[in-house]
Amino acid sequence: MNDKKTYTPISNENFLRLLRFYKIPESAEDEVLYNLYIETVELLTLHHQTFENIPYINLDHQRLILQLIHDYDFRMRGLNFEERRSLLKDELFHNKLINVVVDKYGSSAIFKYDSGTYLTPFSMEISTINVYLNFIMLKLGSIPRHNKATELYAELLTSAFSYVLTITELLVRGFEKEALATWRSLHELEATLLLIQDEKVLAQYNQHILYALAFNKLIAQAESDKVFIEIKAKMKDLKLKSKDTKRFIEYGWLLAHNDFDLYIHKFNFRDGVQTLAGLNHKRNIYQVASEVTHSSPLTLFTKRHYFLSIALENLYSSFLTIEALFAAFYIKNTTKNEAEFYEVTRSIYLEDINFVKDRITK
Repeated sequence: MNDKKTYTPISNENFLRLLRFYKIPESAEDEVLYNLYIETVELLTLHHQTFENIPYINLDHQRLILQLIHDYDFRMRGLNFEERRSLLKDELFHNKLINVVVDKYGSSAIFKYDSGTYLTPFSMEISTINVYLNFIMLKLGSIPRHNKATELYAELLTSAFSYVLTITELLVRGFEKEALATWRSLHELEATLLLIQDEKVLAQYNQHILYALAFNKLIAQAESDKVFIEIKAKMKDLKLKSKDTKRFIEYGWLLAHNDFDLYIHKFNFRDGVQTLAGLNHKRNIYQVASEVTHSSPLTLFTKRHYFLSIALENLYSSFLTIEALFAAFYIKNTTKNEAEFYEVTRSIYLEDINFVKDRITK
C-alpha cells in the first residue's frame, strides 16, 4: 500500500469536539456518526488507491464531517433513534449515504468547478472589504432594536451588507456578470437607504411594505381588504389610475420626500429613487447591470474582465456609501466608549478600503 495515498481519521475525541462546536447535542448517535465518518475516510482512501487520475490532497476533515452531518440529518429527519439505526442496517441505504457524502466532498474539495477566476479569497480586492464587512456585521447585530423604525433600518443595512458579501463570493468563483447583476440590487438598496434617513420617508416606506404584503396576498384577507381601501383612497387623491397601482405600492413612499415633485419625478427607480438620492451618475452602469440581469446579448459578446472591473469599482463605491450610513447609525445607538473604539477601528479599515478603491479605479 502506498502510504502517501492513505487517509487517517481524526480521533473520536476530536470528532466529538467538532460536533459540540457545531452545537450538535451529545447523544447515543455520536458513536453512529463517528463510525460513518470512518467509513467515508476509508472510501476516500480506496478511491485514491484505485483511480490514479484523482489528485491526492490533504483531507479536509472538517468539510467531510460537516457534509456527513448535514446529509445524515436530512435523510433521517422525522425518525427516532431506533428507526435511524434500523435504516442504517439497510445495506443499500447505508452504502448510498457513504458514497453520496464522499461524492459531494470530492466535488467541493477535489473536482470543484472552476470557471477560471481572476481573484481569490486572498486577493486584496476581496480580503480587504470582507474583513471590514465581518467587523461591521458583528457590530450591526449588537444594536438594540428599540422600535420598529430602528429594526427596519437595521434589517435594510443587513440586507445591503449581505449583497456585498454575495458579490465578493461571486467574484471569487469567477461569476463576474452575476456579481454585477447582484450589484444592481445593492445599488437599489443603497439609494433607498440614502432617502430613508428622513424619518417621514422611513415611516412611509414601512407603510408601503404593508401595501406590498397586501398586494401579494401575504396577510389575512380581512386586513388586506382594509389596506386596499386605504391604497385606493390615496391613489384617488393623487388622480392615479388602477394601472398605476403596482408602481404606487412600490414607490409611493417617495411622496414623503421633501424634494419629490409629481411633475418632475416618477414612481420608478430611475426617475424617482435614484434621482432623489443623487445617484444619477450611476445610471449608465445601472443600465448595463440591468442588461446582464435580463440576459441581454451584451453578456455574450463582452469580455469577462470588463464586468470584473465595473463590478469591483461599483461594489467599493456603494459599500463606502452604505458604510458611512451604518457608522452614523451605529454611533448613534451605542455607548460613548464603544463609539470611540469603533471610530478608531473604522479609520484603520477605511485606510485600506480607500487604498484598494483608488487602485481599482485607475
